[in-house]
Amino acid sequence: MNSNDDTARTSSGESAGLVRGLTLLPAVALNVANMVGIGPFITIPDFIKAMGGPHALVGWVVAAVLVVCDGLVWSELGAALPGSGGTYHFLREIFGRYRWGRLLPFLFIWQFLVSGTLEMASGYIGAMNYVAYILS
Repeated sequence: MNSNDDTARTSSGESAGLVRGLTLLPAVALNVANMVGIGPFITIPDFIKAMGGPHALVGWVVAAVLVVCDGLVWSELGAALPGSGGTYHFLREIFGRYRWGRLLPFLFIWQFLVSGTLEMASGYIGAMNYVAYILS
């Protein structure tokens, strides 16, 4: 099967339908786009202007240490509470499945509907600076 093909093939050559999975490259690309976004590309010139040059790298090193700590916390949560659902799953397990314990995971999903659209909007606003530079 070709790695770019969206459908799986059976032994007789018939299409078996859409494959519900990601290979390594698309999975990494989605995670990087989700975690990094457009923010660093907008703020790098401001950091360099404010800090007077290469001193801005100190902020990136501090941020890298914090990101590693955050990743270790999430990996421990994933190992302790295996299952799909991410933060929703963790909140549901931590606060319980009854009465008020169900409210926090529910509110998390609803606030994400608002914050997710704002994240997308800020990404588009940041990307337009690059589009304007390319087109001018």
